[in-house]
This record gives sequence, C-alpha cells and structure tokens, in this order.
Amino acid sequence: MTAGRPIVLALASAIVACSKSSPTAPAPAAPPTAAFQVTYQQNPAPFQTSGCSFSTPSGWYTAARIQETAGVAVTVTALTQKLDGAAAAFLNESFNSRFGACSGAAFTPGMILASGAACGTVGACTTGTYSTYQFSIAGTDANGHAIAFDAPVLQLGARPAAQTAPAAGTWFPPSAPIGR
Repeated sequence: MTAGRPIVLALASAIVACSKSSPTAPAPAAPPTAAFQVTYQQNPAPFQTSGCSFSTPSGWYTAARIQETAGVAVTVTALTQKLDGAAAAFLNESFNSRFGACSGAAFTPGMILASGAACGTVGACTTGTYSTYQFSIAGTDANGHAIAFDAPVLQLGARPAAQTAPAAGTWFPPSAPIGR
C-alpha cells in the first residue's frame, strides 16, 4: 500500500495547484503625458541696441525651441509671458504670434506635435529695465491631460549705462523671428 501513497499525494498536489486562482493580469499603463524641454539660443540674452522692433529698437530677445519629449501632441491654449517673475499684461500674445515651425520640421499652428518642436523669438523690446524673462504654456495633450509648463528662466543681460530706461512698461514684440 505504500506504493500507492506517492500517487495520491501527487494527485492531491495537482488538484490544489489547479484550484488556486491564476494571477491577475496587470492593469494597462496610464497613457503618457506630454513633456517638454526648452532651449534658448542665448542665455543670458544680451541687451541689443538695435533690431528689436521698428518702434523700440532696443531690448532683449533670443531664439527659443520647445521640444516635446514624451511622444504626445499638445494643443496650446494659452501663452503667458513674465518679466522678473510677474505676468506682464503688456506681453499678452497668442502662442501662434511667438512660435511657429522650426527649420525643416513639420508644424501645425497652435500645436506642438508628438516628439516635435516649435521655434520662435522670445523676449521684450522695451524701454524698461528687467532682469529675467520666462514664458508658460497651457493646453491639453492628445491623451486628454491638462498641461501647464513653465519654461526655464531666461536671464536678461545688463542694459549698458549709456542706455536710458525712461518709461517702464513700454513694450513691442521682437519683430524678426530668429532661428525658426
């Protein structure tokens, strides 16, 4: 009878193993959220005495590139520009007025394509004196996530002593896109 006992134990082990529930399949991963990297052509941006705009030729400006890095397209609904950390109402513009296609790349107005980029000129043509510039974008990515992104701070170079700053707040956008 001892010869039958190993068969009974093996059969019992097989029954117990089969009665255990199989492992649950892992939940599908959440869809990714768009992510960005911003690069400036110059940081700090030097004060330039000419070339900013016809009305106010001096100011600070440089080329900027926003690269989407997570493979998710974004529809941009707002652009906020800040000087010295505060949103500047006189810098109220649309995303499309600052950003467009990068050289040789696909572009859809109002969007940053999945793994794509948008390029533009950022800064301020102003008679005022400021130390920093920053922009923020808001919108929705292709996976339905709300997006709020602050670009790195752009340092503004010193205004030369010979340049006066008579009326803070006078501003005109840089007129010629650089490095698009």
